[in-house]
Amino acid sequence: MISLFEPGKGLSFAEVRELQEPSYFRDLNMDQYASFFKEFEVGAELIPYFYYLPKTKEESGHRQSVMKDLCDHDVRAAVNRFISGIGVAERYLGYSEIVNASVQKWKWRLDTIVQFYSAIDRFCRDLTENPPKSEPLLKLRDDFTAYLNDAETVKTRAKAEEISGEFDKMRFHITINKERATLDFQYSEEDYCSSIRSEFPRAEGEREENSFTESPFGDINIAPLEEFILNQFMKQDRVLFRNLETFCGIKRDIILPEVSDLIREFRFALLNLEHFEKLKNNGFPFSFPEIVEDREVNLDDCFDIVLAAKNLSENKEVVLNDIMKSKEETAILVTGPNQGGKTTLARAFGQCAYFGMMGFPVPAGVSRLPFVDRIFTQFASTAGNDVEGRLEHELTGVKAILDSLTDHSLVIFNELFTSAPTMDALTMSRALLSTLIEKNAVCFVVTHTFELAFDSDRFVSLVATVVEDGSFRRTYRIIRKSADGIAYANSIVSKYKLDYSHIFGRIRAR
Repeated sequence: MISLFEPGKGLSFAEVRELQEPSYFRDLNMDQYASFFKEFEVGAELIPYFYYLPKTKEESGHRQSVMKDLCDHDVRAAVNRFISGIGVAERYLGYSEIVNASVQKWKWRLDTIVQFYSAIDRFCRDLTENPPKSEPLLKLRDDFTAYLNDAETVKTRAKAEEISGEFDKMRFHITINKERATLDFQYSEEDYCSSIRSEFPRAEGEREENSFTESPFGDINIAPLEEFILNQFMKQDRVLFRNLETFCGIKRDIILPEVSDLIREFRFALLNLEHFEKLKNNGFPFSFPEIVEDREVNLDDCFDIVLAAKNLSENKEVVLNDIMKSKEETAILVTGPNQGGKTTLARAFGQCAYFGMMGFPVPAGVSRLPFVDRIFTQFASTAGNDVEGRLEHELTGVKAILDSLTDHSLVIFNELFTSAPTMDALTMSRALLSTLIEKNAVCFVVTHTFELAFDSDRFVSLVATVVEDGSFRRTYRIIRKSADGIAYANSIVSKYKLDYSHIFGRIRAR
């Protein structure tokens, strides 16, 4: 069976559960995004799939082709029916493991087998009537078809349906009087009482007789009356019950582990897509990115998906921004005043890169992204009790990143070296950026040393803007323009009350 995540079999769920959270996950607030899975009954166990990352551009393309198919109404309906059908089979198998009576165990196992094959068969027919476009889902349909046509499967399925059919024919009629119950196996489904009652109008106040439409026995284990009826059936047809025990005793591995893993992958994919669609229906754009080999970036109206979900619940606006970098340009540098949206933009860019790598739509209107196989982040550290402690922590993290870079790495740095003097921070930032470019990394750097943006005409300079009315109020719009540091400097002056009006006021107060 194919995997939605990579060509071939892919990782088993047991292997996925052993995966560790990527180091960048929390910097990009992806841990907060993943936490919404906990709202669903089976969602929490699926969170490790967020850590199942592609290793090649081909694997990323494999995933994207599947996700595009899952956005199709007919394909998604087929997948949902498949998930539901296998879910019923899994529930039946669970019943077989907790009931007390042996014959119940065998019958639930029989029902599991019949339901399992029926769900796969329906899925194949659905994907034949409405064929998907992706090679992985077409191959999955063909693999399932071959499995159902395998001689051993045909034999097993036919035997299961034969025995199940014999049980379906069982009928009985029980008459309960005050002191005794009479069991009749020659039961006719025709309701003679109904025709008689229609000829005699009910007297006023007479209670209408009701028939059971569901079992009156709530417990999954059989009640004494049910056990009595079952024993009578076993005496009536010993061969059938012997065949049931023999068949289900031999057939042990009913639900293939690969199918259970596939169901989890489908659930993971659909929960993400449904979350995206909820945001999209509220005005937030999403698009499948074009993944390219060069270093070009084009994101129109991108946004932080975690902030969007939070602000949507609070009825607050989210500002959308653009990020563009040609293949000739080497790095993206973001400057501007504090609290101007720079860190949010860094997270939005990282989230777009992550979702694009995973094959999902990205939170942006139009998207073109380079393929990345690894994402590295380091945001301003608060570790340590002093300047030296924080700086040492940051430098240690930077070295670890530099030692792990690949030819397709994305690196996002956010306000590093803030604990160092300005000139030292600038010197270290220049050395770091030079090394990253030399190693061919895709670089996104948020920095307070705006002079860094002047070092090369191959740097993309993005600046967080403010309202030009003297208030320096943040707009959270980040645009492509030359860094000037004015808004940043003015905001610092205003923050510490070092502007003309405050200084003059203090002088006059003396």
